Amino acid sequence: MKRGFAALSLGGLALAQEAHRVAITHPGGSYNQEVAFLYPWVYFFSFLVFLVVAGALAYVVLKFRAKPGQEGEPPQIHGNDRLEVVWTLIPLAIILILFGLTAKALIQVNRPIPGSLKVEVTGYQFWWDFNYPELGFRNSNELILPAGVPVELEITSKDVIHSFWVPGLAGKRDAIPGQKTLLHFTPKEPGNYYGFCAELCGPSHSRMLFRVVVLPKEEFDRFVEAAKAPQPPWPTSGASRSSSRTAPPATAWPGACPLRSSDPSLGFSETAPAWRQASWRTPRKTSRPGSRTPPP
Repeated sequence: MKRGFAALSLGGLALAQEAHRVAITHPGGSYNQEVAFLYPWVYFFSFLVFLVVAGALAYVVLKFRAKPGQEGEPPQIHGNDRLEVVWTLIPLAIILILFGLTAKALIQVNRPIPGSLKVEVTGYQFWWDFNYPELGFRNSNELILPAGVPVELEITSKDVIHSFWVPGLAGKRDAIPGQKTLLHFTPKEPGNYYGFCAELCGPSHSRMLFRVVVLPKEEFDRFVEAAKAPQPPWPTSGASRSSSRTAPPATAWPGACPLRSSDPSLGFSETAPAWRQASWRTPRKTSRPGSRTPPP
């Protein structure tokens, strides 16, 4: 019993350490920072309205409750026109303030940032493809970004509607077949951020997970050099090939939480050997139910 409780406690602590990576309140990027600016205003006005309404209700209930021995209806009055105008104008002013702040934030987060790193994001059932056209390589289920550098994600889908969402960095964007949606933000803090497909897209929707790894600029530059470097030859025998697939991935960053991304296992497809590129295009019995892979 004690061991079970200790194991649960350790598991809870481990999850708590990474909880901020999937929280919309975590300002890990410029997008969330703009949105987080709205929270104090919303909380303040919500508390103010609650305080006024609850206080007025308590006052009326206590002040005008029926007295012992009182009979018949109390005096009927029309009301107070001045008071009614005031309690109409005050909520209107609150709404206008929140509308202005929200509009400012929406304009800011949707404004293109000059010098952005472009990444083409494509959703498949049930995985994500990340292509860096300016850098000349691609990766799957793991988006690597430099800290402090603005990013422009061009999001689309090849099968059904998906929704790209990294709560710790930015808001949702739909991935729609035949259309492209843009997401602009600047990742601020290095670390691992976890993303999901936020649109029901099939039987393995809940397993359509991915990770965003934000690296310091120097480490990102080294990563790009390694990704674009010629890869060593891979074994051609079946036994060696199977053992090679069980090796740790090249992008196993320190402190990363393993994802259940069994389909596909891509790595750097532009520089990977031909047999490895073909292997992730071939559906496997152990892959996610209903998974689709692009044609070779």
